[in-house]
Amino acid sequence: MVIDENIQRGCSDSLGGVSTFYLFPWQKYTRTQIVLDGQKLITFPTTTIYKVDVQSVNFTETASFDGGSVKWDQSFTFDVPKTDVGSQLFELLKQNYRLIYTDNISNTRILGLYNGLESIITNESGADKASLNGYRVQMDGLEENQAYWIDSLTDVGFTVDLNPNNFVLQNDNNFILQDNNNFIFQ
Repeated sequence: MVIDENIQRGCSDSLGGVSTFYLFPWQKYTRTQIVLDGQKLITFPTTTIYKVDVQSVNFTETASFDGGSVKWDQSFTFDVPKTDVGSQLFELLKQNYRLIYTDNISNTRILGLYNGLESIITNESGADKASLNGYRVQMDGLEENQAYWIDSLTDVGFTVDLNPNNFVLQNDNNFILQDNNNFIFQ
């Protein structure tokens, strides 16, 4: 078997990076409410999703075997620049979330589809002036399959909140980022 078969040095179809991502609270749905076709998400219950604008976004997915079954560890990290007394990021710790991201070559995928993502938040101030002085959020999940692909958010059942600077937390609090935008998570 040749592992580099059909791999060409091509145009910009292998760019890394995440261009956009959306968060929304994890909610339990039956397997009949989530319709898949192979590795594509076809239908999802009508849900409003919230666009998040942050820095240093990274996605990693690792497959491994556990007791004869494949498991997929999903990890999504992003930085929120600026430590702030009014930050409400801790609200991400109170429940699991699902996350949809689009990468720099327009692939859209959903993380935490069946089990959700748990958050870990660190507050950092590095050793030099160029270091992060803010929050690093890591959202981790464990799924039976890799992140599913999405062709069209609206066709699947998602509505992007038209007020992207106003995300409200479950307790009606919000947090303000460096650019003074409010982000409210439900």
